[in-house]
Amino acid sequence: MRRISEHDRPSRSSVTTIGNFDGVHLGHQALLAKSHELSLRLDLEMVAMTFDPHPLEVLRPGIGPYLLTPLELKLAYLSQLGVPWVDVIPFTMDTAAIPPLAFLELYLAQRLRAAAIVVGYNFTFGAGGLGTPETIQEWGRNRQVQVEVVEPVVAPLEDRVVSSSVIRESVRNGKMEVAQKLLGHPFAVQGEMTRGDGRGRTMGIPTANILPPRQQLMPPFGVYAGMLETGHNRHKAAANWGIRPTFGGTDPVLEIHVLEQGSWQFSGSLRFEFIQYLRPEQKFSSTADLVDQIGRDLAQAEHRLQGLS
Repeated sequence: MRRISEHDRPSRSSVTTIGNFDGVHLGHQALLAKSHELSLRLDLEMVAMTFDPHPLEVLRPGIGPYLLTPLELKLAYLSQLGVPWVDVIPFTMDTAAIPPLAFLELYLAQRLRAAAIVVGYNFTFGAGGLGTPETIQEWGRNRQVQVEVVEPVVAPLEDRVVSSSVIRESVRNGKMEVAQKLLGHPFAVQGEMTRGDGRGRTMGIPTANILPPRQQLMPPFGVYAGMLETGHNRHKAAANWGIRPTFGGTDPVLEIHVLEQGSWQFSGSLRFEFIQYLRPEQKFSSTADLVDQIGRDLAQAEHRLQGLS
């Protein structure tokens, strides 16, 4: 996947889909599938336009951890879905103040030479959020630009419309299976491996540690079964997300233990996929009690992850 810049951009007109794509969930995937189909049928380049930071971080400063997928993880998912071009628009108060029609002229007509546009049914843009899919459709009729509006997507077995806000609620409540059904993939954290205090290794339970991105929403403190992705390899794992109260910790960290036997050496960027919440984080009266509980956690995680790879 290539990122549009002043020096690298498509040579032909585009089919452009626009959105925040936070989570790259089933609804977003429907937008991307429609855009891909149009790009093939019309022989145009396919572009996904998104924004960084998320508009709410600018319009509602102090909102706190909010994102399902910070930019690096969002781009990784878009690439995995076969998006050939992505255009990341810096979102500032100046961007927010651009009137809807001016936004379409500046970004869709001039920057991307859009011959077709795909948006979701509830997409809003421009100053005051006054731009709607109807705004784009009317503009498109005047400019001979094809506009497709994708209807709501209902998650299989969940009987509710997929949205980033509904997924955030599921993650906040530790309902990782529900979040996965709505996302179409597990909720994940991606970040650089950090050095811990080495206590896990002395207990015979070595961990790879990640500090989640500052702006990423996280589930409740606790123990989770999941999958650790390291480059091209995936490993069944159990993780503790929290402050390690047994040892008087105060700073949250994600500590991940690979379940398979072996001497694992990890470095660089890691991704942990949360599959199931196992139990809340708790303080133990002794290290021995903690080790006993971890043994039960690992067995439960192994059982939950059977059949996954």
